[in-house]
Amino acid sequence: MQALPHPHIPLQASEGSVLRARAMQEYLLALRGALARYAEVPPVHLMVLNEADWKARVKHPYGFPFQRTSLREGLYLFLPARYPERLIWRLRETLVPAIKRAGKPYGQPSDFLDLNLGHEYAHAVAVAWKLRTRVRWVDEFMANYLYLLALHQALPELYPQARQWGLLLAHLTPSEPSLGSYERKPKTLSDQLWFQGQFTLEAARLVEEKDDALLKGLLQAAPLSRKTVHKVLVGLEPDLREWFASFAPRKTLAPQELGDGLNWEEVGEKP
Repeated sequence: MQALPHPHIPLQASEGSVLRARAMQEYLLALRGALARYAEVPPVHLMVLNEADWKARVKHPYGFPFQRTSLREGLYLFLPARYPERLIWRLRETLVPAIKRAGKPYGQPSDFLDLNLGHEYAHAVAVAWKLRTRVRWVDEFMANYLYLLALHQALPELYPQARQWGLLLAHLTPSEPSLGSYERKPKTLSDQLWFQGQFTLEAARLVEEKDDALLKGLLQAAPLSRKTVHKVLVGLEPDLREWFASFAPRKTLAPQELGDGLNWEEVGEKP
């Protein structure tokens, strides 16, 4: 392990992953630069680990980037030094039906996962700013909004990619598309990605139409409470009421509508 001190994004990297860690640090520092205009952002530790170092430190399955955040114990992001092939193929298989409908994305699943580290960073910022409510869908939506707002301001060349990935995910078919189900039940990967797509698109709408208005209102309302957060959100952005109402059961497409035998390179091509 190599420790690389930094005042804002301190690093720890497994042997052979320092270059990757440095690149992701620069990405997060750009996002931090946008968000620090609004309130103080404490250090967020980035851990870029191979599988052995990962398993020695956390119980979370190796592969997906994730955050472990606590104001008492510190703010940490975990990123694999290399995405396991099993994870990449699982994502590809899950996304095939959506690509059939929406077209091919900007890149490969690994590009989406790297970009989405910004979403995990936004979770840490939300904790620091007392915007976490422990209502799962609210916290996920909030992280998407902070992430996309920072991306739009600091790295506008990457913003269209994040938005297009969100559009792709929104073309998946959820098993139960209600916000209540998001709280109650364990989710399949397809369900989790569909909700992520919905949260991304609505966050993008707010960023593009209202810029930072929601964030300024949320910071004034902080600390947020799970009992009142819905009222706060609707009070700040009345249009969200209609979005909340859109989470109703939808028709599930028949298997023959989804297509069979497609591979990653073929899906989404024009006839």
